[in-house]
Amino acid sequence: MKKKYRAILLTSILVFVGCETGMKNKVSGNSTANNSTESGIVSTKGSNDYYKPSVPKNSEIRKIYSKLGIPGYYIQVGYFKENKPTGEFINRMEFSQLPYKLLKKFSNGQVGYYALIGPYISYNKAEEILGSAKDFVTPNAFVVKVVRP
Repeated sequence: MKKKYRAILLTSILVFVGCETGMKNKVSGNSTANNSTESGIVSTKGSNDYYKPSVPKNSEIRKIYSKLGIPGYYIQVGYFKENKPTGEFINRMEFSQLPYKLLKKFSNGQVGYYALIGPYISYNKAEEILGSAKDFVTPNAFVVKVVRP
């Protein structure tokens, strides 16, 4: 019998604690108290000037369509029309000690080579590494997404 009462007591405590965060605070009268901050939920309504998402919209990320490349997020450090990157450029990528790939891309009968660092599983992870790529390889580096067509 003790186990049954103990279980009921623990369950009721968990229910009260768990439901407390979802309850709205009732304010008498026409008070304009900010209930959203008391519950831990902060509204961004009216503050769009200050809100900036940490991940850009999917349409804002440059995409490279490739059947051969591994899908994921990369840091593009260069694009070379017709010829592969020079030995000096490859030495800079190797010196950075970041995993890199040269992606051969055919477009309109032309061959181009993308110099990419990665792949990374998320945009945020690629963004973390972007500073190192800019320091060691090229200051014009940016994040791209390789996708299958």
